[in-house]
Formats: sequence, C-alpha cells, structure tokens
Amino acid sequence: SDKMLRTLVNVAGRQVTAARAAPTIARQFSGSHRAQSDAVSDADFESSWTSYFQDPNTDALMVRRGLNDLFAHDMVPDKRVLEAALHATRRTNDFPTSVRIFEGIKDKGGDEAYSFMLHELKPVIEELGLST
Repeated sequence: SDKMLRTLVNVAGRQVTAARAAPTIARQFSGSHRAQSDAVSDADFESSWTSYFQDPNTDALMVRRGLNDLFAHDMVPDKRVLEAALHATRRTNDFPTSVRIFEGIKDKGGDEAYSFMLHELKPVIEELGLST
C-alpha cells in the first residue's frame, strides 16, 4: 500500500514536471521574445530543442508537449530537432506522436517542405522503421 502510494506520487510528480518543462523552453524562445531581442540565435533555439528531446528523462507526455510548443512557432523545425524528436518518440514507444511530427511538417511547410524534409529525414525514417 505504501509502495503503491509512493509510485502514484512519483508518477504524478513526473507529470507535473512534464507539464512545466516544455512551456519554460517555449517562453524562453517565444516569437514575441525574439521580436523584442535578438539575444537568442537560431542555433541556440535549435540546440535547446535538440537537447530537450535527447534528454533521457523526457517522457512521452513531455515529448508531446514539447512538439506542441515547437510547432506553435510559424516555421518548420530544423532537421536536427526533428531527428531528436523522432528518436524521442521511439525511446518513449509513442508511434502516434511520430506520425504527428510528419503531420506538423506538412501543416507548417506545405507539400514542398514536406517532400524536402522526408528526403532529409530518410536515414532516420529507415533507422526507426517508420513508413510515410
């Protein structure tokens, strides 16, 4: 009984952490912040998101939340960020979210960007056994 309660508290604690982690990153790199200051370069933005998705403590909920925040920007994320996100969906065994990554690319960039990114991500798509 005590062990079960500790497990539930640990799970709940991770969910709270997940709900707070990605928004913090998104606030740091939000479009309005970038419009006010050029302090955050594109390289820093991409590096931060790549690190976020590569973090082994990032669970499936955090991956989905991070992708939601990332695709809220009016852009298609860099190839390295998308590779890290796809690996994160595999690590967390979350196939539906990997599909949503491709949907987000198509939604944000249109058919031309989608085709380009499929070509760029082909090695990762094959490595992870995904089909498009």
